[in-house]
Amino acid sequence: MSDNFGDFIKEKRARCNYSLKYVAEIIGISNVYQSSIEAGKRPAPSYDVLMKLRDALKLNDDEFGEMLDLAAESKNSRAVAYDLADYINQNDFIHKTLRFSLKNKIPESEWVRFFNAMNEKYKDK
Repeated sequence: MSDNFGDFIKEKRARCNYSLKYVAEIIGISNVYQSSIEAGKRPAPSYDVLMKLRDALKLNDDEFGEMLDLAAESKNSRAVAYDLADYINQNDFIHKTLRFSLKNKIPESEWVRFFNAMNEKYKDK
């Protein structure tokens, strides 16, 4: 996992053998803005631009998730990745479950048990 959003984008761009200018052009931003992002001088761009980056850099689902997490971290230490925020906000039961867990101080060990059970059940899907 990359340390920050800019490094992640730079690494994935290099993997594709794309120039900074080429990626900036195909996603519709200036190469100066792209350079600032990769240098860590600017936070991650909008969700629409992140979607274009996903396609341009040929990211798989895991890489896209990592990119969204790093994008959120670049914006605010309390930010949540777009995809997770959407999932939570669109699923009332998940929202209630998280509130319940927070209120009742459910320990991480319980979430690990839950995750392991779900991972075992759905790992081949």
